[in-house]
Amino acid sequence: MRLTLLQLPCFTKEIDECETIFEKIIYVLKHMEILQRMPFLAQSAVFKRLSEIADVASLTKEERRQYDEDLKHYRDTIAVMHGQFMEGETKGRAEGRAEERMANAMSLKANGVPIDIIAKSLGLTEDEVARL
Repeated sequence: MRLTLLQLPCFTKEIDECETIFEKIIYVLKHMEILQRMPFLAQSAVFKRLSEIADVASLTKEERRQYDEDLKHYRDTIAVMHGQFMEGETKGRAEGRAEERMANAMSLKANGVPIDIIAKSLGLTEDEVARL
């Protein structure tokens, strides 16, 4: 384990002097309370996530309660939509397999294969094959 201690008051670089991502993170952490917008936001996803965390952390108690409630509603909606998608995908695959079996049965029947062999091979009833 490696432990690094930072003394933010000792970091004296200005925004245009920050070259590495580490220096940029230290700059943002040092000046977070006074920044109106997050610098370096377009350069890295780290700063985008840091900006989101800072925005949530600065909410009042009531705003945070409303935010948490809205976030829960959003996540519930996404979960329901995902469940519906998975259910539809499963149903679609089953219908596709059934259609493929029927198409294969029609092809075999057209080529003179006996109905009982077609039914047994494709998992259909002899009546289903006869109606094709």
